[in-house]
Amino acid sequence: MRIQLLTLALVATTAASAQTVDVAWAGSTGSGAHVDGPAYELVSFVADPLASGGVGLRWSTGAEPPNSLFTVQRSSDLLHWSTAFTYDGEGDGQGYTAYEAMDLAPMPGVSYYRLVATAGGRELEVSDDFVVDYRPVPAMRIRGDRDPGQFTVLADGPISELKLMNNRGQFMAMDLNYTESAVFVRAEGLAPGTYYVQAVVNGRPVMHTVLVTATGVVGS
Repeated sequence: MRIQLLTLALVATTAASAQTVDVAWAGSTGSGAHVDGPAYELVSFVADPLASGGVGLRWSTGAEPPNSLFTVQRSSDLLHWSTAFTYDGEGDGQGYTAYEAMDLAPMPGVSYYRLVATAGGRELEVSDDFVVDYRPVPAMRIRGDRDPGQFTVLADGPISELKLMNNRGQFMAMDLNYTESAVFVRAEGLAPGTYYVQAVVNGRPVMHTVLVTATGVVGS
């Protein structure tokens, strides 16, 4: 029994000095034998709000056991956590592995993210909390007009710097009539095809697709 306790202390000390979580020891067998296996090491975990919407999550490991599972959790108060998504581990033992994913339904305003790693139902490590200040991308809508080349851009807030671009990246000539939360666009002579409306809404860049046909403009 004394030899077994000394062995456990040595394993714990070695794991702490290497900043890894040692999941090699899974208890003792009936004969008191030591069960070996790979360790787990989290190198980094980062959460960033994306200009296009959502929150990007990136993390990397220096080592992870086979069949690892990553759970990204979010919270508004650091007390109550919910699962954003789970991700199957791709590493197998030692070696650097990088991951990238997106939370498409983040909490507006300030929230917190953390990464929980498990293997075989056993918790390996919970990362440090990462704070994110997420501001949803403002909604912008296109209302078509009966006359070809005319449409109205609507948004939940002030609109500025509106531009119309074709699928070759060329900006199109047009007349604009701004109101508080709408812009009437007159761009006659447009060839049928797909175009892109770019604008700044509430200080945030937004882009929306419009379809110009021979009989009018189709938006959503």
